[in-house]
Amino acid sequence: MSGCGGMDGGDQGEDPSVTDVPLAYVERKAPVLDMDEDAPDSLRDPAGFLAGARLIVRDGVSSRANARDVSTPLLGQGHDIRDLSVSYDGARMLFAARAPEIPDADDDEQPTWNIWEYHFDSGVARRVMTSGVLAEQGQDRYPAYLPDGRIVFASTRQPQTRARMLDEGRQQYYPLEERRDVRAFALHVMSAAGTAVEQITFNASHDVAPLVMPDGRILFQRWDNKDSENRYDLYRVNPDGTAVEPLYGADSHEWVNDLQRQFVPMAMMDSGRVMAALRTEESRDLAIQPVLIDVAGFVNRDGPLWGVVGGAPEQSLQAPAARPGQVNAAGWLADLAPMNDGSGRLLMAWSPCRLNEYGTLRPCTSEFLGRGLPAAQPAYGLWVLEPANGVQRAVVPPRDSVWVTELAVATDSRLPARATVPERDETLQQAAQAVLDIRSIYDLDGAFSGFMDPLPVGVNNFADFANPALVSPDQRAVRFLRIIKGVPIPGDEVRNIPGNQIGRLPAFGMRELVGYVPVQPDGSVRVQVPADAPLGLQLVGADGKSVYGRHGAWITLRPGETLQCQGCHENNSPLPHGRQEGMAASLNPGAPLTGQPFPGTRSDVVSFADAGETMAQALTRLYPERALPMMDMVAEDVWSDPAPDPDSELQLLYAGLETEIPVNQACLADWHPGCRTIINYPDHIQTVWDMQRNVMVEGVATDVTCSTCHSRRDASNAVQVPPGQLELTGDPAVDQPNQLTSYRELLFDDNEQLLMDGALIDRLAIALDDDNNIVYQTDEDGELILDSNGNPIPAVEPVEIASPIRAGQARDSDRFFSLFASGGSHESWLSPEELRLLAEWIDLGAQQYNDPFRVPE
Repeated sequence: MSGCGGMDGGDQGEDPSVTDVPLAYVERKAPVLDMDEDAPDSLRDPAGFLAGARLIVRDGVSSRANARDVSTPLLGQGHDIRDLSVSYDGARMLFAARAPEIPDADDDEQPTWNIWEYHFDSGVARRVMTSGVLAEQGQDRYPAYLPDGRIVFASTRQPQTRARMLDEGRQQYYPLEERRDVRAFALHVMSAAGTAVEQITFNASHDVAPLVMPDGRILFQRWDNKDSENRYDLYRVNPDGTAVEPLYGADSHEWVNDLQRQFVPMAMMDSGRVMAALRTEESRDLAIQPVLIDVAGFVNRDGPLWGVVGGAPEQSLQAPAARPGQVNAAGWLADLAPMNDGSGRLLMAWSPCRLNEYGTLRPCTSEFLGRGLPAAQPAYGLWVLEPANGVQRAVVPPRDSVWVTELAVATDSRLPARATVPERDETLQQAAQAVLDIRSIYDLDGAFSGFMDPLPVGVNNFADFANPALVSPDQRAVRFLRIIKGVPIPGDEVRNIPGNQIGRLPAFGMRELVGYVPVQPDGSVRVQVPADAPLGLQLVGADGKSVYGRHGAWITLRPGETLQCQGCHENNSPLPHGRQEGMAASLNPGAPLTGQPFPGTRSDVVSFADAGETMAQALTRLYPERALPMMDMVAEDVWSDPAPDPDSELQLLYAGLETEIPVNQACLADWHPGCRTIINYPDHIQTVWDMQRNVMVEGVATDVTCSTCHSRRDASNAVQVPPGQLELTGDPAVDQPNQLTSYRELLFDDNEQLLMDGALIDRLAIALDDDNNIVYQTDEDGELILDSNGNPIPAVEPVEIASPIRAGQARDSDRFFSLFASGGSHESWLSPEELRLLAEWIDLGAQQYNDPFRVPE
């Protein structure tokens, strides 16, 4: 019946110009899914398994060409097959395969995804990693050939990440992605023989779907899942893992009907554009819409690179494809592959649109579409499409309960160039360090921002602000760059960590503080950082609070690499950020002359600079030790003239704490890549509340121990309303025993309490709707409940109190910090060092634990 699996799709005559091109595809049983089951292809779970696939190789595109099942004789039945990728000479093909699950076997005994290679001439296939033990050590998917003969692929192996765990004194384990559901995938490379495996990307969530670009760099899909982000963007990286940068996709995900579109790279076109599949995060029917993306000119659909005028970031492909989830006579597309034979034709896995009328298949004609019938399951067949004239020819006609997916054409294609990779500093490489070089934090998307309003009197522009003779350190809102590091979370087989034990924002995960580096007057920073780790940045004021929002994506650097950054970036800005060739010139011109000091500075420290150098570059060139981070907040002013009194310099030292410090003592004097501040609430924050404190109140020595005062018991052990409606005791919370009482009181909204008859109860108030009208009680039928006088009875509800601390936002937690400020009710009750520790803890996410192995089992 036309449109229901037997649709002819137009002229299906043979095309002799393409019949001799070998091709491959995956033929699988169409899944029968309950709505509660996981989607068959989820971007969140690249290791997901869908049984019943066969790898089919055809001698040509003709519907009469010989077709043979490659995988069943080789692997047996029930496997899943995906990710077909042909070599540049068209002689070989890589694919990923996974055996069926073993009933009743433990998770660590189940089969994993392995990478195989097939030779078209001989028909022989081999597993690339010949050792079964080695092959089963990780989930390996998305293989692709590199120009030098090696193979890039995505895997959960992460050998460099796991080695770093040992260097940091941790147990070695496979990290989960940031949602903590499945093991995280990263990009790796290996030899053609399946040896010399090296991890090259270090995102905290998935990096998958590598595609080699004409210049030899690797385009891939990254799950940006840091903080409040949740999107899948296109990135690129050199084959050695250097120069990771966003390529396309940020702020380009809105579709229609609240759908969020994601980009899955499919192929490089001769035009230099990227063919990408637009799809949803959870795909139940594999449906995509293809698009050509101009990555050479645009970083998102609203943001051209600097100097690009005109053009379109995206171009729809003339292929019959309804949007995923849409019922449309165009039908559905599951995969698309260029023929690469000069004809412009495409191979496609396509299903005609089919409707389900009470179990009967109907075509998507205007008659049946007008009835509003739901879509039937797709029936993907194999087709050749001629976009120029809209003709499509069936190679494998669609069949019920069978899907054709994962297409590859074995044509000879141009070998990409070998990527030009930057030289790396050997000393830093051996020390597992890299360099972050920021030209000016005051360059905010090409505009000057001092992160303060108003600016100091007489200061009107960047040049004025960068002059230390015009702006003193105390006048600057930003004093430090804080470097943080994401902590990989282990799976349940290593440590079962419920989200509520992580803390208020479990999606933030756990964070460590790598260190601080002073920001120079021109906003420049040059600092050595740990390599092969996901890093975040925060701009911090003299009080230890973050001044500017969290960095929206993880930064990763390889050992010995230097990353040059222009400046900072506003959230949701369409302007390019991170694309080195895509940004306007820096606002910071650097030193005006060689051999002269910077304007407004003294010459006893940096007596000369090279023209164009930033202050940080000149300072660290002359004094390399100043490129090392510090665990303490110490800002030595080397620029002001005259030199300030050393005793007046900003110093907030962990040594000033009377409670346990959250860092190894040795790191305070000698920073190395393994140094980190790890703040666990019970160890480092609750102890602040519990520490004995005595102050003079109106001339009387008074005990102001935080947890003693802020308790539901007074000094005589009688029940009381905790002062300020805030309880700071370290007992397990009544409503969440995995968290301490003080932790919940500080970070979660609470109900105001009253003391009545010796017991604490919630204070109730008349409920009001959004228009400030009284809400009245109703019965189950929605009728008003009346009192004895026939009047409606107002509904009541507890009076809520907002939490005094906002997780991840110390500067927005003023209700708490103002108590200890000048004029506050608790002025000077906490030391500057304690307030700094609290600010750090909050800005890191205010988690209860930042060490997976400190969480109670």
